Amino acid sequence: MRALILDTSAFIQGYSSNDVTIKLYTTSLVLDEIRDELTKIKVLNWAQTGKLVVQTPDQVLIERVQVQANQIGEAQELSETDKSVLALALQISKEGESAYLVSDDYSVQNMADALDLDYTGMNTMGIKRRFQWIHYCPGCRRQFNQPQPDNSCPICGTELKRKPGKKIKRRGGQ
Repeated sequence: MRALILDTSAFIQGYSSNDVTIKLYTTSLVLDEIRDELTKIKVLNWAQTGKLVVQTPDQVLIERVQVQANQIGEAQELSETDKSVLALALQISKEGESAYLVSDDYSVQNMADALDLDYTGMNTMGIKRRFQWIHYCPGCRRQFNQPQPDNSCPICGTELKRKPGKKIKRRGGQ
């Protein structure tokens, strides 16, 4: 059986499946982000009938996602919901299921690739390359490989921006 881990964007885009060989997963944080009432009713119905498993990932895996996000410069782009979905995909993969993360969020796809997770988008082509982000100061032009506290330059205090640095051939996806 194949597992699909659904991000908020999958529900917003209207994900639907009647394939009984696919098991659907998400986190409660994803459910909290769904605003459309019809989508919310559909998703809650799936959860009540067992078509969708709402699961909280292990804290250790959330921390692993955070460490990796810090390393590649995605930490400030990922929400707690994004981290929970990535951690859940890691957990299900570790449990031996064939897992695909479904998200149209490029930062989530970038992280999934960095974590060696399979992923796919619904309405986007997906990432072409994985980026190692560089954080830079538009004021004093200093560059940092890691995000800085409060996203401000430690030299002059200007708010940092980011740009793609090292481009890495993507590992997975569809």
